[in-house]
Amino acid sequence: MTTDVNALALDMLTFSGLLRIIRQPQLAENYEARAKYFLSGPAEEEVEETRAWVRLTLQGGSGGLGDMYVQKTDGSVDESLTRQYTELLQKLTDFAKGGPEPVSLLQQMGNIMFAHGYTYVRLVEVPTGKWPLRRGRTMYEVMTAPGVTRLVDSALLGGAVSYDPRGTRRDMQECQMTARRLFEEGRTDDWVHFSSSQVIPGETLRRATA
Repeated sequence: MTTDVNALALDMLTFSGLLRIIRQPQLAENYEARAKYFLSGPAEEEVEETRAWVRLTLQGGSGGLGDMYVQKTDGSVDESLTRQYTELLQKLTDFAKGGPEPVSLLQQMGNIMFAHGYTYVRLVEVPTGKWPLRRGRTMYEVMTAPGVTRLVDSALLGGAVSYDPRGTRRDMQECQMTARRLFEEGRTDDWVHFSSSQVIPGETLRRATA
């Protein structure tokens, strides 16, 4: 399939700017890097690799990129930018659906998903009952490499995801809040990317790290 890489690169650059506005800095950086690389004239196989990568970033389900919108500084919805965001999201979705999804590419994407020290978290247990009969504790499962997981409690979560206490706590708090929401919705198979808090369906992560 022939792809207009220059047009795609410009769309990805614009999309990365909107991702920064909706507080998805890591994903924005990745989109920007791929867009700039596209402007140098990539080989067809690299276009297909990017197609598979875009497909993964769009498979967030509830709470994913399709559920987001652009806000103004006062918290209200920016209708113009949200419309642009939605249009670009549709363009990227069309691009993602335009090619094959071979296992080899999914495996490559799995390696990319962990290449920069990325980690993924999900809440697997919460305390039950009321004090003084409260039992159990808050436990998270953390994936630090394809197929490599460990169980940690709240006190050890920061170290498990390499959280830097000198930085802002927003990333950690949003990650925990998203994990809690998924747990309460019964979506215990899905994961949360630290530190963007992007939701990654369990099936997507399994296929990418198989």
